[in-house]
Amino acid sequence: MDINFHNASGGEWRADCSLAFIFEGERPVSPVLFEQAPWMEISPALRDAAGKKEEMTLLHGHPELSLPRVLVLGLGKKADASLQTLRLAVAKALQYCRTKGFQSVGLPVEGLLSLTEAYSAPLELLVKEVVLSALVGLYSCESYRGTGKKENSPEDPRRFTLLLSEKHTPDTIHRAAREGEAEAAGIVFARELINGPANHITPTVLAEKASELARTHTFSCTVLKPEQIRALGMGAFWAVAQGAKEEPRFIILEHCPKGKEQDAPLVFIGKGLTFDTGGISLKPAAKMHEMKGDMGGAAAVLGFFKALGALANADELPRVIGLIPTTENMPGGHATRPGDTVTTLSGQTVEILNTDAEGRLILCDAITYAQKEWKPAAIVDIATLTGACVIALGDLGAGVFTKDKELRRCVLDAAETTGELYWPLPLWDDYDANLKSDVADIANIGPREGGAIHAALFLQRFVEKNTRWMHLDIAGPGYVVKPTALSPVPGGTGTGVRIFCELARKLKVKNTA
Repeated sequence: MDINFHNASGGEWRADCSLAFIFEGERPVSPVLFEQAPWMEISPALRDAAGKKEEMTLLHGHPELSLPRVLVLGLGKKADASLQTLRLAVAKALQYCRTKGFQSVGLPVEGLLSLTEAYSAPLELLVKEVVLSALVGLYSCESYRGTGKKENSPEDPRRFTLLLSEKHTPDTIHRAAREGEAEAAGIVFARELINGPANHITPTVLAEKASELARTHTFSCTVLKPEQIRALGMGAFWAVAQGAKEEPRFIILEHCPKGKEQDAPLVFIGKGLTFDTGGISLKPAAKMHEMKGDMGGAAAVLGFFKALGALANADELPRVIGLIPTTENMPGGHATRPGDTVTTLSGQTVEILNTDAEGRLILCDAITYAQKEWKPAAIVDIATLTGACVIALGDLGAGVFTKDKELRRCVLDAAETTGELYWPLPLWDDYDANLKSDVADIANIGPREGGAIHAALFLQRFVEKNTRWMHLDIAGPGYVVKPTALSPVPGGTGTGVRIFCELARKLKVKNTA
């Protein structure tokens, strides 16, 4: 669906259907729309628009008019106004317009202007959020359907038009819309990767996708293969990969604006388990197919770079590096056994008590690699890491682990902006003793209780003293089984993409390495 602008300058707006917003018990908050579609005043259906949350009321004018339909979207009580309600309203509206076969959907920018006070948000932010919501709300996973695909399934609207009365679109509005479009592209890209079956989205394919991004957007990309991974001494990563027939890859992406070559980079690390059986510590069969989504962290990093490549102001952002250790975790004659001991890239040894605690093994070598190769401004790893985090925060909450107050504040502010649910969890030193091993420097698991904390403490063991680091556990929101308006199909959500965009914009980093 294309995002465009229509500047009427006192003339007529055109769209198959235009959107209007209404708070409970009030009139629609789009006075200019009443001027463009005066028939709304006498539409009987307008009396049915009560403004309740998630309510939609379709008004019909004469079919030959330039604006023959208006879809009035309820936002609930004005006192309870939230951006998430606005996002969901727009997403559901676009889904509805698709079912009706509307080719073009319009949204008066002046209507959004009337919402700025209620949402305590600038117009530019509202424009960005509605554009993003319109695009991601239409996402569906159709890439793997064959003859079973319905020939007459409804198509997406072709155009989403921002309607303005001015002669020219203000630069701030244009830029906000393009930012929303870019971040939506990153989310959709991540969702496609997560939802791809494991026989289609392999470590090799992830590396190819990264290389394609680099060629398209002039990033640099290096892909390490098995012999290079082993030669470097990534014993923890290799311990996970050695049981799989599919070869592992270690992907290194870099965005480095001109003049920032010597800057300390912001490093994002994404867990890339394209399928996780649990290895010898085999998972239960029920719902194991969902483990194709265990590369949600890797997808978030790649989705972020996809968005980064589309942002007009990408050169204003800091130097950013994405690291993706990617493999399958499979049982077999070459697979790591419970009780095996391996030497990590850091030199520390790990006793692998449970081969299903594999994500932390590939991440610890990536964290060490980042510190050996660069002096990072900060390292942020993201992973669908522990079921314990889902128990703690539910299926929509992501855990935030860091002792760096600025990093924590920055990610929580980012989550508040994007409407995602991220919440701080502790890194209690008292729990560190639970990772003691009888034969190695550290065990890869602790007690079942506090499992998410133990996983984060394991990773912290590989972070050098003066390195800023944060761990994001997205085991819950990375892959959802219940559809929502913003994730209309079950599966990957792309969480993390927008968080990384916000961190790149707002996190303070040192100017030079």
